[in-house]
Amino acid sequence: MMESVSSLTTFVIDRWKWAIAGAIGLLALAAIIAGYSAWSSSKEANASALLRQAVSRLDASTPGAQGATKQEEGVRLLREVMTRYASSSAAVEATLRLGTLYYTEGKYDEARSVYTTYLDKNPRGRMAFSAGIGVGDTYLAQRNYIKAVEIYSRLIEQFTEEPLLPEAHLHLARAYLGMNRLKDASAVYEKLVVAYPNTSWARNAQAELYKLTLTSR
Repeated sequence: MMESVSSLTTFVIDRWKWAIAGAIGLLALAAIIAGYSAWSSSKEANASALLRQAVSRLDASTPGAQGATKQEEGVRLLREVMTRYASSSAAVEATLRLGTLYYTEGKYDEARSVYTTYLDKNPRGRMAFSAGIGVGDTYLAQRNYIKAVEIYSRLIEQFTEEPLLPEAHLHLARAYLGMNRLKDASAVYEKLVVAYPNTSWARNAQAELYKLTLTSR
């Protein structure tokens, strides 16, 4: 009888020890998760703050030496966000802003470098489609229509569920027009009208089709 009681006591104590150990393990895991969440939140906050500084510098830039200095500082800060906080949402916005800045200034090679650097690291990232459009647009602006067609066609093939996919079609049609491939451009516009009726994309496509009709007369 005493042996049975002793065995039962030992069993209960062992189970209790395992229960305590498990509870301690769960608490430790919860602490790690909480610590990571706090660190991640702090990282995002720092990235956002740095991005705001960059945007402030760029918005304050004006023609002249002083404005150029502010723009250089803004660009430097954007690049810092992209390198120090590469996985943050602020880095995504910084990439778009920097690429757009270079593009609007006619620095197409620099803009393409920004977009391709992002794509090399994030081929399916949050802004992969937009970055791809940016790459294609730089080629289009430089009248390298063959490369532009290649880029836009690849985007259409890879991002079949992308909400802004019609944009790639419109840009592809423009590239075909640049190559004087009017039938190919018309086919793309007709596809847009059918696939996206009653949208601004369809209206743009219809307007372009009308222009092509007048040209062919």
